[in-house]
Amino acid sequence: MKRLAVWIAASLMVFGTQLNSQPNEAKQIQKFMGKLNLTDEQKKDVEKIHFDAEKQTIAQKAKEETARVELRQLLKADAPDKSVIEKKINEIAELTVQMHMIKINSWFTINNLLTPEQQKTWKKVLEYGPALQRHKMMQQMRNRPMPSPHPDAPMPK
Repeated sequence: MKRLAVWIAASLMVFGTQLNSQPNEAKQIQKFMGKLNLTDEQKKDVEKIHFDAEKQTIAQKAKEETARVELRQLLKADAPDKSVIEKKINEIAELTVQMHMIKINSWFTINNLLTPEQQKTWKKVLEYGPALQRHKMMQQMRNRPMPSPHPDAPMPK
């Protein structure tokens, strides 16, 4: 049971979604933004929306990371409580959903600022988004060290 809990925690850490912007993603978004031909006022509004979303995401990410540390503490307890661990995992999942909603809400807020013609181009950002996320996740998986196995876990052959 303890091995399973450690494995679940390690898996969550390895495959956890990270919303920090990557340089390639930022370049692609800027490329689309350039095609929108925004007015100066729209540019100011979009920049404010991006800054606000970034601040919210950073705060949310801090909460998520703190919850992950708390989860590791719960898993290391002498007698781990399954229901408490399950609640913490659900809390982490909810924080992750909230981070995704920050992005979605900012997308819709920007969409509302645009003319119908600009919205057609802007919707391509949403279509392109899943490919960017897959690319970002693959980069993160390549760059992350694998967690060391639990001392009692059998070594792979």
